[in-house]
Amino acid sequence: MIKRSDFYLIPNVLSISRVAAIPLVAAFAYYEMNRTAAVCFALAGISDYVDGWIARRYHYESKLGMLLDPLADKIIVLSVMVMLLFLGRLNFEWSDWDLKWVGPMLVIVTVGREIGVTGLRTIASSVGVIMPADKYGKLKTWIQFFALIFLLLDREPFLGIGKILLFFSVATALVSGIRYTQKLLKMLPE
Repeated sequence: MIKRSDFYLIPNVLSISRVAAIPLVAAFAYYEMNRTAAVCFALAGISDYVDGWIARRYHYESKLGMLLDPLADKIIVLSVMVMLLFLGRLNFEWSDWDLKWVGPMLVIVTVGREIGVTGLRTIASSVGVIMPADKYGKLKTWIQFFALIFLLLDREPFLGIGKILLFFSVATALVSGIRYTQKLLKMLPE
C-alpha cells in the first residue's frame, strides 16, 4: 500500500527533483548554456544513484519509490531527448548519406520502449506484482544519462561520443524491454 508519508521519504523527494529539473535543463540547452545544462542533468543522474542508495541503506524502499524512480528517469530522459532533437543535436551524417531520420527513430524507439515497459508495469501491478528495474534497465538508464550529458555539451568529441552511446542505450533498451515482457509473462497467473 502506498501511504502519504511515502512522498516525503528522501529517495522519493530526489526522484521528484529529477522531474523538476527538466525545465532548467531545457532552458539552459535552448539558450546554449551547454555546460550548465549538462551539469544540471548530471546532478539529476547522480540523484538517481543517491536515491537508490539511500533507499537500500536506510530501508526507505516503498512501493511508491519503485514506481516513481523509474518514471522520473523516463520523464527526464525523454524530455531531454526531445529537446536535443529540436535543437538539431541528434542529426546524423555520414559521407554523402542523408541520415536525418536516425535521430527521430532513436527517440521513437526509446519512447515506444518506455511506454511499453510502463504498460507492462501497470499490468503487473493490477495483479499485485511490482516489477522493479532490472540490471539491463539500470544499465540502459546510465548509458542514456552519459549519452545525454555528452550531447548537452554540444561540442566535439563529446557530441560524437554521445551519439554512439545513444545507439548503445537504444539497443540495451530493446533487450531490457524484451526481458520485462518475458518476466511479466512468467509472473502472470494462468
